[in-house]
Amino acid sequence: MSGEGFKAFEAAGWSARAATFETLMARATAAAVEPLLDAAGVEPGTHVLDVGSGLGDLAAAAAARGAHVTGVDLAEGMLAAARERHPHIEFVQGDVESLPFGDGRFDAVLAAFVVNHVPEPEQAAAELARVSRGCVALAMWGPPRDVALLGLPADAASAAGLGHEAIPEGPSSLRFTDAGELTRLLRGLRDVQLREVRFDLPVASLAELWAGVLGGTVRTAARLAGATPEQRDSARAELARLAEPYRRGGGYALPTTIRIATACCPR
Repeated sequence: MSGEGFKAFEAAGWSARAATFETLMARATAAAVEPLLDAAGVEPGTHVLDVGSGLGDLAAAAAARGAHVTGVDLAEGMLAAARERHPHIEFVQGDVESLPFGDGRFDAVLAAFVVNHVPEPEQAAAELARVSRGCVALAMWGPPRDVALLGLPADAASAAGLGHEAIPEGPSSLRFTDAGELTRLLRGLRDVQLREVRFDLPVASLAELWAGVLGGTVRTAARLAGATPEQRDSARAELARLAEPYRRGGGYALPTTIRIATACCPR
């Protein structure tokens, strides 16, 4: 399938999850918000572009600092939810590989958990740099072993015999979990820096974890949606087994690593 076909798959998947992303995934991604804004130097008067803005929480946090913020996303469902939640912020539809903004329009360009979802990440990175006159800041997950919320469900699906037939051909979801690959994406810019945010994500129950996977992922959820009932039951049982070492009382504490990569544009 072409890059456009994969983007359509992703956009439809995230649009469908606008109402369920907060079930669990938004709590995990929220840990990147303040570190990302700090790394980008967002302060009163900063002109900020939030790329892949989703529900708009990062954009809203930047606005709360006094920044002038624009959000852009490809998924219509996410845009509609963001506009409803944050009516004081401008959200526009756009493709990170071809951003609808002029050169050097923004002081800081943010892209949280975006580069792993685009067919041409180098083109996306070039666009982030093109529209920035200051800083580009990326947030990305660490490797699956360090992000249990994503790694355990993917392993459970594989253990249940689920392949990737339900997912159109597209970019590796794991490429930028490698720190070297993430920083190389910013080559050509100045002062590339990388920091890590590590924490344990509290999850109340297996039911919340399962619902969070279905409502907050696209590729793993597609694998499960394409399974037989028996395979889904097997995947859920395997997820329970894999999550057991992280049990804390009646719930779980899932280790999570997020990387923040920043660089300055040579203008």
